[in-house]
Amino acid sequence: MFRSSLSDYCEKDQLRWALMCEACWELIVKADDDEFLDSLELTYVERKLLEELYKQGEDRIVEILELQGEALQEAIAELSEESLGDIGELGKVMIALHTSEVFGDLFEQAVQDAFEPLFNLAGESELLELDDEKVWSTKNKAAKKFVKEIRSLVPDMNQSSTDTLLRSFEKAIDEGNTPSERALLVQGISAIAATGEDGPFSMVRAQRVSRTMSTAAANGGKLEGWKQSEIAKGKKWRSAAGSRTRKTHRKANGQVVDLDKPFKVGKSKLMYPGDPSGEAKEIINCRCTMQLVLD
Repeated sequence: MFRSSLSDYCEKDQLRWALMCEACWELIVKADDDEFLDSLELTYVERKLLEELYKQGEDRIVEILELQGEALQEAIAELSEESLGDIGELGKVMIALHTSEVFGDLFEQAVQDAFEPLFNLAGESELLELDDEKVWSTKNKAAKKFVKEIRSLVPDMNQSSTDTLLRSFEKAIDEGNTPSERALLVQGISAIAATGEDGPFSMVRAQRVSRTMSTAAANGGKLEGWKQSEIAKGKKWRSAAGSRTRKTHRKANGQVVDLDKPFKVGKSKLMYPGDPSGEAKEIINCRCTMQLVLD
């Protein structure tokens, strides 16, 4: 079983766990995910592994965003001065960058490496909590479907970063008095974005994407665990606390539906918080979770 492999993994590397706990806790606190993690009913060892998976996923996404930033800067460097002052040409560069299959493949691999195991961890924990005689399979179809659905969400995530950069480019073009000034301003924005200090290739965005994927993975795994238990009847939406929780999610708080029915959240129908088949505006940066209903 998956849980047995977790124990073996941790026993072989206890020193590593001890060294990384403080860093992981700082990450989780910064991401404001304590309440979410508390809802998963994990053992100490499982929680530490979940934090490690979260950190691995975030690190991998940082790497992917850095590559995207470098690719943007290279593409900008190849444009003529005239093209650098044309928002239409810059838009074509951004679209080509963010629709590249290369980055789609990288995001999918990141999900498989870090967030699919998180899906399995959350799912098995819920299943064994309900029936410790049940055996969780890491080869279940739900986990593979989750990976594909997350990939389908990546274009929506990229669209927001495309819009952000194009607005910055448009402002730079308006502020430049000559073609050379406009070109320099656009190149400067591209260079800042590529460093990851601000904008769509920054650590802030990596955390946002990671949180989106981790919420989807953990909640998707929970739902699959409940299904495999064959005793769960329904599910209840639990909104994250705090003023940053969007209105549609606060309104969904307490909503109860059958296990195989979706929640109604805004105009979306979500099987669980973070469900990547829903609208991006109801998923990005979501911290909600759900509770089991047995009768």
